[in-house]
Amino acid sequence: PVLMEADPKAEYAAVIDINLDELKEPVLALPNDPDASALLSEVQGSHIDEVFIGSCMTNIGHFRAAGKLLNKLEKPIPTRLWIAPPTKMDEAQLVEEGYYSIFGSAGARTEMPGCSLCMGNQARVAPGCTV
Repeated sequence: PVLMEADPKAEYAAVIDINLDELKEPVLALPNDPDASALLSEVQGSHIDEVFIGSCMTNIGHFRAAGKLLNKLEKPIPTRLWIAPPTKMDEAQLVEEGYYSIFGSAGARTEMPGCSLCMGNQARVAPGCTV
């Protein structure tokens, strides 16, 4: 694979610089809009009906970390869990490493890789639920 590089002559509508040293806690994506987000402390203690792990912005490490946590459980989690890796290559690797088995044992629903719940593709969460 060859990584893409920015065109040095390109004109951008905006340049957004984010100092990652200023992020002191995880930032969570919120449902129905890829631009919606909140700090973990802002949603701590909230009731959650459904959980979605996926999008084009995730990497295989996120799924491995989730699998390691889920593998410690003695029973399925009490919420609906959706899993959608960003690529077929990631999906194949996770299957080979046994993570899809862990997801299934935890009661997760695995979706086709690629754009998914973020954009309203493939499936829908239940009306009125908190994701």
